Amino acid sequence: MWWKHPDFEASKQEYGKEVTEKSASLKYEIAKYLRGLSLEYKDKGPEDEIKALSQMNVDGIITTNWDLLLEDIFPDYKVFIGQEELIFSNPQSIAEIYKIHGCSSRPSSLVLTEDDYNDFQNKNPYLAAKLITIFVEHPVIFLGYSINDPHIQTIIGSIAECVGGEKLKQFEENLIFVERPDKGQQDAFEGATITIGTSKVRVTLIRTNDFTKIYSAVEATKRKIPARVLRYCKEQMYELVKSTNPEVKLAVRDLDDIGEKDDIEFVVGVGVAKEYNEREEKVTERQKEVMTLRGYAGVTVDDVFQDVIREKSEYDANQLLESTYPLFRKLSNSYIPSFRYLQAAGVVDKDSFAKSEFIEARRVAQRTVGRGFRTSQFKVAYERDFKGLTTEEIIERTTPEKAVGIIPFQPRDQVDLPALAKFLTDNAEKLKEGSSRSFFRKLACLYDYLAFGFEA
Repeated sequence: MWWKHPDFEASKQEYGKEVTEKSASLKYEIAKYLRGLSLEYKDKGPEDEIKALSQMNVDGIITTNWDLLLEDIFPDYKVFIGQEELIFSNPQSIAEIYKIHGCSSRPSSLVLTEDDYNDFQNKNPYLAAKLITIFVEHPVIFLGYSINDPHIQTIIGSIAECVGGEKLKQFEENLIFVERPDKGQQDAFEGATITIGTSKVRVTLIRTNDFTKIYSAVEATKRKIPARVLRYCKEQMYELVKSTNPEVKLAVRDLDDIGEKDDIEFVVGVGVAKEYNEREEKVTERQKEVMTLRGYAGVTVDDVFQDVIREKSEYDANQLLESTYPLFRKLSNSYIPSFRYLQAAGVVDKDSFAKSEFIEARRVAQRTVGRGFRTSQFKVAYERDFKGLTTEEIIERTTPEKAVGIIPFQPRDQVDLPALAKFLTDNAEKLKEGSSRSFFRKLACLYDYLAFGFEA
């Protein structure tokens, strides 16, 4: 039917050469449909849950879903598609998504037919061996899966057999199933038992219709370093240890700058934070005197990020540029707003910039613009889902954590500055902390450049 029916003509042109078996055409049509789904919601419930989910700083996600929702929510997580990719790769168990039943971005990977499921079952012991460390060392929360799901039971049973003994109790304590209650059931938090063959595994069962409670509880256990940064460092440490090449590039970088990392092979700092911070914070006595006299002794980079998105600045631009930016210049931060204050001090174009006496502020501005404002990992999502939309439409159609990386890909003359300013103001706390802080700071610098800047 697929080959003969005119409704599938476009698909045949696109996928025809790749369809080599009966089920392939169905997989390609399913994948095409899923890739075309909108992320808009008819009511606020799912939207609130998605927002709460996006704010979690979890180590990893294992899913049997084929759609691209998780990639949209966690754009900086590395994705492993299918059992084979996971089995034959080097996962770091941090900031990763494991799509064990395949993904619509790769139609041939979908676990769909009886043969696909049989093949999946045959490889389960290998998958279990790969996941055993995750299940033993981390709490594992199952969302939307019944404790009676045979595929989940098979994986848990395989891992339980490998663990055994004293570790089995620790393994059981890590298993948490979250289900939506049936009609008439109340919310519950209780123990449950999974029977797998002759074995019994105890798990925790939570029933609730409001998953935001779960996401908020997990989000409350924050780590200081975003998962994406931990994953990158762990991955590069592994590469460094296994490499015999001594010519490895090393660099000291601010955590906010570990995103565009193509020019660095390894970034690490162990046991040097105190010394490094003391060196960065050290200033001359003259600078201290100037700052104290003028009331700018306590102005920090955080303060400037909050100020740059205000309708009216709270600082005297000349004093800030003269007394505070020399200190900012000594920091390793690549992204610090400066054009708002330069403009207020009369630096309004390339000529006045070159002649300006605010040498350190000029260097801060040049460093920020030189780094660029786009993060490559958001490019595919922009091209696929958001190209041609207005700034306001982008903000409305996705989460703040996704929009913050998408907006910089808009042509600069199409960025809606009032909408961008409101977006940054609404998410002002994310400029201070959170797993997306570096992206929000980069976007705030783009706003500073577009609203007040010029080609430096």
